This record gives sequence, structure tokens and C-alpha cells, in this order.
Amino acid sequence: MHFSAARNSNHGLTLVETLVVVIMVGVLAAISAPSFLSWLESRRVAEAMAQLEGAIREGQREAMRSNTNCVINVPSGANPTITATPATCLPTGPRNLNNVTVRRNSGTNGLHQIRFGFQGRTANTGTAVVALTANPTLQRCLVIAPGLGIMRTGIYSASDTAGMTAGNCTGAN
Repeated sequence: MHFSAARNSNHGLTLVETLVVVIMVGVLAAISAPSFLSWLESRRVAEAMAQLEGAIREGQREAMRSNTNCVINVPSGANPTITATPATCLPTGPRNLNNVTVRRNSGTNGLHQIRFGFQGRTANTGTAVVALTANPTLQRCLVIAPGLGIMRTGIYSASDTAGMTAGNCTGAN
């Protein structure tokens, strides 16, 4: 049986249809690219803050576990490396914070060297701010309290790109 009225409709897409699809994809990419880049920058800062907080907590736990004193060294500046003294206080190794700048208070009990006793207690207090090197207004913060070494993290005020005030560290991550 032969149907001569049926036509084969598998001819593909026309040039106009292909151009319409390409233009639509281009417009969607142009609209979403800034949001994606902003999200990516935010994730970089959040990851660096998580590494900083993790190193401090790891040093505190290791001081209690090994019944010894541990010092976590937090350098300021661009692309810092967080280390410990002794090195065994960071069993997972030093933390390299890439593409960010760290600001922290120093002084006698500042955050340049956070000392944990064998009970996990510290006399250190202060604020550390992690900012994206390429966008210094994108900032996260960590505040540590003396005694038990209780820490909180948050978003640092975008208008303060030079300070380290605990009052400018607000909100949850």
C-alpha cells in the first residue's frame, strides 16, 4: 500500500529558526552572566572564611585533644597562609587563602596569633575580615570572644573597607 499524499517532514531547521535560537541563548547568557559572576565572587569569599574558621576551630580542638598549647597564625594581607605552632596543631595542614585579602586586629591579644590552652580557652579577642582582592566591598567577618573562644561569622559592612569593628559584622552567612 502506497500513500503518495504523505510528505517527508524531516528537513531540519531553517537558517532563520537557528538564528532565533542563537539570539535567544545570547540574550539569556547576557542577562545571567553578571548574576553568576557575583555569585561566584561571593562563594570565593565564603570559602576563604570557612577555611579561616575551620583552621581556628581545628587548632582549638587539637589543643584539647593533645592536652597542649596551640597557636594559630593568621597573617594579614593578600593571599595569606594560615599556619600553626606547633605544626601538629593543624593536622590537615596550612590553609592557603587565594584571591582574598585578610584584615585582622593585632596587638597583645589580637587575632594575629590565636593561642589556645590545653582546655581550648583563649585570651585572644577581635575581628578578622576576609575580602575579595578584586572587589574589596565583598567582605565576610569572624569575631572571636575571649575565654571559651566562641566564634561567630557574618557579613561585614560593605561601606567599611579598611576597618575591623565587631559592630560591622552582622547577620548570618
